[in-house]
Amino acid sequence: MAEREKDDIWILRKILSRPNYAVVSLLFQKSPRTTRELYATLEKKFTRKTLIIALRELSIEFNMIQPTHIRTDKGYGFGYRLNPKVKQFMQSVAKFEKLLESLRRV
Repeated sequence: MAEREKDDIWILRKILSRPNYAVVSLLFQKSPRTTRELYATLEKKFTRKTLIIALRELSIEFNMIQPTHIRTDKGYGFGYRLNPKVKQFMQSVAKFEKLLESLRRV
């Protein structure tokens, strides 16, 4: 399957796709989170396969989320945390979203 031609903001579109943005948004609210936690929260919106693909893209291809070990009741679990630079990006996105909302109401 051939990918569409990439323009100047292709990576932004890829990151802001619904499943990718949902994962990043959850990790922005609370980071780190276990993989089970991510699946449990997003399982009603996306299939497990879609979430697996999103986690792979965000961690391996874009380095937006970083795998980590998380202490749980039963020992250590596997999870993800946001890359610190992405946290700054998400804060900027939130500011930009508020700006666009204020323009829309005018």
